[in-house]
Amino acid sequence: MKQRLCTGLISPSDYLISLLDSIGIWYEEIDFKKDLSKNYSVIILEKVNLNSSQQTKVNDFLRNNGSLLEISTKPYFYSDELTKSYSKTIFNNNSESGFNRVAPIDIYSHWASAKSSSTLSGLVGFQKTENSNYQNVCFLGLDINSLPKATSYTRKRFYSPSGLFPDEIVNKVSRDSLSDLIELCIKKLLYARNLPFIKKWTSPKPEPVFGFRVDSDFGSKKSLDSIYNLLSDFGIKATWFLHVQAHENYLEHLKTFGEQELALHGYNHGYSGSIAKIQENIRTGLSVLESSGIHPSGFCAPYGIWNFGLQEVLSEFNFNYTSEFTSGYDSVPFVVPKSTNLQIPIHPICTGSMNRKGYSSDQMKEYFLSVYERKKSFYKPIFFYHHPMQKGLDIFGDIFKKVQADGLTNLTFNEYASFWKKRQDQQISIYSEGQKIFIESNDLELYLYISNTNNEFDLVSSKTQVLEKSVYSTFKYDTPSLPSNSEIEQIHQNRFQLYKTNILDWRNRQRL
Repeated sequence: MKQRLCTGLISPSDYLISLLDSIGIWYEEIDFKKDLSKNYSVIILEKVNLNSSQQTKVNDFLRNNGSLLEISTKPYFYSDELTKSYSKTIFNNNSESGFNRVAPIDIYSHWASAKSSSTLSGLVGFQKTENSNYQNVCFLGLDINSLPKATSYTRKRFYSPSGLFPDEIVNKVSRDSLSDLIELCIKKLLYARNLPFIKKWTSPKPEPVFGFRVDSDFGSKKSLDSIYNLLSDFGIKATWFLHVQAHENYLEHLKTFGEQELALHGYNHGYSGSIAKIQENIRTGLSVLESSGIHPSGFCAPYGIWNFGLQEVLSEFNFNYTSEFTSGYDSVPFVVPKSTNLQIPIHPICTGSMNRKGYSSDQMKEYFLSVYERKKSFYKPIFFYHHPMQKGLDIFGDIFKKVQADGLTNLTFNEYASFWKKRQDQQISIYSEGQKIFIESNDLELYLYISNTNNEFDLVSSKTQVLEKSVYSTFKYDTPSLPSNSEIEQIHQNRFQLYKTNILDWRNRQRL
């Protein structure tokens, strides 16, 4: 029998859809009129009440070797003693292959832990149903749609080898870790059935993406030239988010920056929750840029703050993407739930954050290289940023050397957004029969990720083809180098200092 390698969803939340789109798996909402066993390799069930007929069909699916991921604090099919609590962060003590790569997850929410599981403090559990030869039910003790939204942010510290932990305001949820966890749960369910895990790759080439962003806040012509000269020396394309008012007298000069993308940061560099003020700031900035022949494809808000006013205003403009780390950070691109806005997240720490902690130049370099190596070892996109009036520009020369030596795929934000939208539009169908995998796709230029272990994977063309089942081992994950739990606990100590920083930051923040 041909088995569709499709994930079936039962009344999925917007948040779950956003996560699965970022992961890149083939999914569809379940049609209970179909044969569930033939049409779905895994079913994902959130906090949904099933009627008796649906419950019977899911039970039959499980008896016929189907697999279920139940994401809920009140699971129906997963049976274990649960403890419910509220946590800001869930720590990872798991040494199991794959799961040991998941960084601690910030959730700022209620969750449930399974007594019989040690995976992420019981957040994840696996068990067998009656007559099953393998663990075919996975429990993930979250109500995803109740997690803090894109507008919910807080100040967090970030691990540093120096022991000096820089901080920034970012979204409350560790979206990247949450995506990793959901992916690993699906993988384990599939591997137990001798089925591969397949998803859309996150880069237009086999090599992961590297991007660099310049927020031009109050920068002088000389400071902008210094950044451009360094980028040119290493052949790095970057995206410049222009504080238009600060450069209004020399926009023609910025147009001479070859291989660079010019985007919008606003006419004024100021924050507001007012729809009218945000509209005016964007419209004025666009008008001035367009009168100089600059047509920006992207936008990022001053101070990286995403709010309801900005979400409403951006729906009026035709930007290809936006980039605010209070909506999401350190992850692959995603569409903000209940919007059409494509976010391109970045690593939110800049040299200014380090200057405030008294970093030396060598310590800055060590920090960025450690983030770079960790992301590269997990084959994740790497996006850094810089401000022209801050110290520490020279340390990025060492980063750019690494990008060249490692052959990463250097893209501007708009290039990555264009690729990502093409990825979103890609339709794939995947079937398993015997020792063969059948792939059908409407886009022949993209890559698919395929794996049957947690430590290695292959990349294959998405063209229609037949693959033999084998061990997919061309690419191997490095041994995780995540901070220890004791180091993570240090990061979470003395939150009073973060509150003081928040007050100072709020006072110094310019308003529109």
